[in-house]
Amino acid sequence: MTKPVDYKQTDGKWGSLKYAVQGEASTIKSAGCGPTAMADVLSAIVSTYIDPVTCAAWALQNGYKAKGGGSYYTYPAAQGAEYGVSVRRLNTSNVYGNAGSGVHAEALAALQAGNWLIACMGKGLWTSSGHYIVAYGYRDGMVYINDPASSSAARACNNWDTFKAQVKYYWAVEVPEHIKAGGIVSGGEYRQADFVREVQMCNGAGIDGKAGPKTLERTVTVSRKKNSRHHVVLPLQKKLRSMGFYTGGLDGIAGPQFESAVNRYQTQVLGYGKADGEVTAGGRMWRSLLGL
Repeated sequence: MTKPVDYKQTDGKWGSLKYAVQGEASTIKSAGCGPTAMADVLSAIVSTYIDPVTCAAWALQNGYKAKGGGSYYTYPAAQGAEYGVSVRRLNTSNVYGNAGSGVHAEALAALQAGNWLIACMGKGLWTSSGHYIVAYGYRDGMVYINDPASSSAARACNNWDTFKAQVKYYWAVEVPEHIKAGGIVSGGEYRQADFVREVQMCNGAGIDGKAGPKTLERTVTVSRKKNSRHHVVLPLQKKLRSMGFYTGGLDGIAGPQFESAVNRYQTQVLGYGKADGEVTAGGRMWRSLLGL
């Protein structure tokens, strides 16, 4: 079996980011299991630059965040289609507690064929209400799971009978044959619209994936000394890495390698006579990265 990426919605790089519509204050940590589950599969199939921030920002822009809850059931298939991955909803009627439903056999067949499942779980081992998880394998009566909210051994691997008794809805993720055979992708494209959306989300700007004056005016200064752990550091690291300037880890911390990447960008792209290691709020480097 091929295991997808295993992101956690509680990760400090994004957990406290607002994932909410007007009138609520939810975050990726509290309500972002859907985008985190989708990031698991899309990062494994499409691009390593896709993470929960990427998916949450897209979901917010396109109206898939449910007020007072998580993500709408229409979300997984739509997000998959956006990135060219088939995510097919298997049932529209809630099958929680209905272990005899035929949809369980269809879901199991998908797993046995090497495909993955997005599953929305009901009350039980995985949640007290509703929770998206990723099932990526089946062997000897056991199902193998990425749980966006937990690394508990029981929630990562349990028997199929327990699992299917607690599922509400299934989506089958079609895994390409080269992923089944050779493992998850390494690299891939970092789309400009994704970068812009992530910057907008991290800076509290309106999310539309199109940079403009309002996006620029919400930018902050980032350097080793200023906002070095701001949420927007992560998309900056991804952008600079995708362009060949940054070689460090995607840890959301502006350290020495981040400063070096900024300096190279300033001298090689912007023509600075003397680089300053700073992405200055509203400045030339922000304008350049945002495509303004």
